Amino acid sequence: MRSLLLLLALALTTACATSSEVEPDAAELEALDQWTTVADGKADLPTSWHDLVTWLEDFYLNQMSAIWDDQEHPRTAPAAIDRAKALARAAGIVNPTGSLFRAHVQRLRTEYIDHSEVNIVLGPGKVLRLVGDPKGAGAFVDSALFEQSIGTPLCLTWAEVEAAIRASYVAGAYAADFVCHTVTENVMRALDAGTHSYASQVRTYAAARWIWGPVVPSLNSQDPADWAVSRSCPN
Repeated sequence: MRSLLLLLALALTTACATSSEVEPDAAELEALDQWTTVADGKADLPTSWHDLVTWLEDFYLNQMSAIWDDQEHPRTAPAAIDRAKALARAAGIVNPTGSLFRAHVQRLRTEYIDHSEVNIVLGPGKVLRLVGDPKGAGAFVDSALFEQSIGTPLCLTWAEVEAAIRASYVAGAYAADFVCHTVTENVMRALDAGTHSYASQVRTYAAARWIWGPVVPSLNSQDPADWAVSRSCPN
């Protein structure tokens, strides 16, 4: 509670600057992330941060696409699962259901905020990107991992690949119901993995969770040693 009160005071002294600026500075965005991390869905956001949240919503809506090259996007989760299996077989994996697939949380840095997504390597030159984007939510087919890998790598059984794909197809409209971090959070929850170690490396991840959800904590362990999807990776 003491931490929450201290961050509330920080909100009242830091966020008010946004209303008179074209864009916020790094300290304001960091303060918002700190507040939402400590609040963890248990408190309402101070009204002093209204302008900053409005700016953030506009930035995600108008400046945050990570799908740049017309990547193939199966329209439903079942179609994406079938496509993933076909890609794995095309990469030389005869029995995808009996194999492990390496997965990573990826990060793209921009000037003000970050993008996140989960990538699954199906074979050489065959990557399934699980993304929340203006072009849709769900799986996008690509030839390489997107930008920078962060945090603990994962190794997924085929059942876990399917669960991750299903979790990425969130309903609604981009920047109204979800953004990239919403999909990342949903996928990691489907894999029973906590996201704190990743979120701490991604600017506005915590703030995006508060704005677009899921707000309620997952209660998954934050220790990768506890995750089946981490323990299954070869040393």
